[in-house]
Amino acid sequence: MPIRDLLSAPEQVTRVAAEFCVIGGGMAGLFIARRLAEAGRSVVVLESGKDGFEQETHDLNRIVDVQGRYSRAMDGRYRGLGGSSSRWGGRLVPIYAEDTAARPHLGLAGWPLAYEELQRYQARVEDVFGVTHSPFGKEALEVSGLNAAFRPDDPDFDGRLAKWIRFRRCNLATIWRSELERLSGLEIWLGATVTNFELDRANGILRGVEARSLGGKSTFVTADHFVVAAGTIETTRLLLWLERQSDGYAFARSNVLGRYFQDHLKAEVATIERRDQAEGNLLFGYHFVDGTRRSLHLDFTTAAQRESGAPSAFAYAAMDLSASKLAHIKTMARGLQRGRVDLRELFALAPELPLVAKSLYWRLLRRQVYMPADVRLGLQIAIEQAPHRDNRIVLASETDAMGMPMAAVNWRPRASDEATFRTVARRLQSYWKRAGLEKDFPLDWRVAETDGDMAFTDLADAYAHPSGSTRMGTDPTESVVGPDLVCHDVPNLSVASAAVFPTAGSANPTLTILELALRHADSLLATRRGQAVVSLRDQASSTVLTEAMAPLSASATRATSSSSI
Repeated sequence: MPIRDLLSAPEQVTRVAAEFCVIGGGMAGLFIARRLAEAGRSVVVLESGKDGFEQETHDLNRIVDVQGRYSRAMDGRYRGLGGSSSRWGGRLVPIYAEDTAARPHLGLAGWPLAYEELQRYQARVEDVFGVTHSPFGKEALEVSGLNAAFRPDDPDFDGRLAKWIRFRRCNLATIWRSELERLSGLEIWLGATVTNFELDRANGILRGVEARSLGGKSTFVTADHFVVAAGTIETTRLLLWLERQSDGYAFARSNVLGRYFQDHLKAEVATIERRDQAEGNLLFGYHFVDGTRRSLHLDFTTAAQRESGAPSAFAYAAMDLSASKLAHIKTMARGLQRGRVDLRELFALAPELPLVAKSLYWRLLRRQVYMPADVRLGLQIAIEQAPHRDNRIVLASETDAMGMPMAAVNWRPRASDEATFRTVARRLQSYWKRAGLEKDFPLDWRVAETDGDMAFTDLADAYAHPSGSTRMGTDPTESVVGPDLVCHDVPNLSVASAAVFPTAGSANPTLTILELALRHADSLLATRRGQAVVSLRDQASSTVLTEAMAPLSASATRATSSSSI
């Protein structure tokens, strides 16, 4: 079976070799591993989590929150096969080409790749999750009948419709299970947390990694190429640990490893009053276009960004279901995403059959999600956080249950972020009146123009879209990986996560991450095509492996025995 639990391995120490080793079995890691394995390559995936949620493993996500402001380390990422796809909302939105271009008004260089290189993978990602290839912008608004209310020629805000994946198709661990099990060249080890690295300093490459289970078993993996796809925070922690284990050798030229950590900031800035319930449902509720659920984004235009000297931002209406019986329907849908159905929620719906019937009517005949009067509608603003060198991740003195140094996240909103919120809020208030929304959907603002200096950012929280701390670029001193995602100083090690984003962009990062993952997989295949690959399994005996990894194993044992949790 290609999916194995390290704790159940018959040997205390397992040795594995492959052409590729992917560290992280979340969305990016599985996209890359499946693409490589389908091309006939041998791939080993090391996933720290299990086949489903397990609290003991989830606790490895704990961080040291230096500023007391980064609250999404535990509820924004999940270890386990499929990673955060078992919990995420399933929203797909592309970033704009302008997000990857140079932005002189912010003093930002562009991404070191052409936007078209990402865009050409969009349809492939959409196919995986079963959403249509329909447009996001003007054409989508026309089909949904929203173009009259949200005009496409407004100077400050452009409307577009995000795509939402059905809950039962969100989790890659469930929708890809049979495909992953049938790929003969693929091995996935669960409960396998990478704890040590072996560098071949003479040749400047990574030779192998050690992964351990919480129960004490270990596996040593040798490979020709390693890909770290463990999410932004964990990926950065692993590279910082590699830097320490190599005495600074692995990233000797880079001045930015761990720096420029960023996230989108979001805040509920107002409540939308719905004086016209039916019209409010039409304008702010979910639509279904060709079977795909869509929701309205109001994006801060590029022209407005340049004029105001601000980064990107977007606004949207968010349904608060806490006081509504619709919450039971959503909970049941979430259960399907995780591969289970809670019968208690099913019984809780029984007295609400009229609501269920009305919801079905709106879904089938009006092609919308019904939004009853007891659903509170909040207006959210999400902003792109400007990159700041002092927002960073370092290794903490505290260790986790594996004896590994925890990630210390030194992050907070800055004065520039407050300025962005105020600019966007002011222009959004004017837009609301310009679009004729004020009469039937007045806004009850939570923050006034005269409130304190950091009023919006006091309300704001990270959006669980971390990025930036192993940024890509062409200058090895100001980046960690090149445009091909390969580390500048370790040529057989690459990074596939939002950690490589130079800037956060104008949308949630999932679609962009997966486009980058597919692009990277194709790059690896093209780079190695035609090369004679010597199997490390035949090349190295178990004795050599034992001798090579023994110093790392000893240091890991010492770290574990001295750790305090």
